[in-house]
Amino acid sequence: MLVITGWYCKFIVVICTVQIGLMMAAQSSAQPTHQITFIGSGRERYGVYIMDMSRRVIAPYVRESVIGRQTDSTWSPDFNTLVFRAVQNITIDLYAIDLGSDQYRQITGTGKNNHSPTFSPDGQWLAFTSERDGNPEIYVISASCILPDARCRDDAARRLTDHPKADDQAAWSPDSQQLAFQSNRDGDFEIYTMNRDGSNQSRLTHSPRNDLLPNWSPDGQQIAFASERDINAELYVMQTDGSDPRRLTQTRAYEFTPQWSPDGRYILFQRAVPGSDFETYVIHADGSGEQRLTTVRMFLQNPVWRS
Repeated sequence: MLVITGWYCKFIVVICTVQIGLMMAAQSSAQPTHQITFIGSGRERYGVYIMDMSRRVIAPYVRESVIGRQTDSTWSPDFNTLVFRAVQNITIDLYAIDLGSDQYRQITGTGKNNHSPTFSPDGQWLAFTSERDGNPEIYVISASCILPDARCRDDAARRLTDHPKADDQAAWSPDSQQLAFQSNRDGDFEIYTMNRDGSNQSRLTHSPRNDLLPNWSPDGQQIAFASERDINAELYVMQTDGSDPRRLTQTRAYEFTPQWSPDGRYILFQRAVPGSDFETYVIHADGSGEQRLTTVRMFLQNPVWRS
């Protein structure tokens, strides 16, 4: 007959408490399940790769030489279609490819440097930059034409900006009603916003040096961007009216392309690294907990969140 004494019960309770505490700590420190899409280039790696934040390559996605000459891309909100910029026969246009497919289809046909595509969060629109009218301007086209059985017509794209200087790098607000973008219409590059139809264009930043590459937070409260106001480019966040700018990085390197994670907890970005072109990092939204994701050996670039 087993006799359970009071001290033994207390011991069991302590052990169970410690085990539960360890389990909770492990769960809280576990790597998030976010996935990031990279573009591979070079002799050994080319195409699109999907990686998680523990630096594990989940799958080589698209293995086409056209992708190796790609510079920017965007996933559809359902994460099934990738739109990317590529060079074909000396022309620069946008293409689309579906997850699990090796067949890509052309979206733009002007060859006039079409780039920087971005899907609206509601999946209805694709904004992009084009130089078809002589200088970089922002256009939008219905995303319905990107479906496999449809065809995009260049004359269906609607021009949102119209200025002799450059308007570029559009980023959608979470409600798909506004876009942030960069423009040098007032001298150096600054961050602006406008409505989805191009109306109400408003300047947000007023720094003496370039402010670039805006990206809207998922909750619609902040915009992340890169700024050269401190000589080298650093990452900042500000309120969506341009107030309360706050610096996230403090290095001598060049940081750019900030992108909020879908849950708003992290910001993905690139940094110029000696011995390589650029490497990819992720930080918490408050600027803490920096983690490097890529290495020179991997040579994966142009990252975008996939999930």
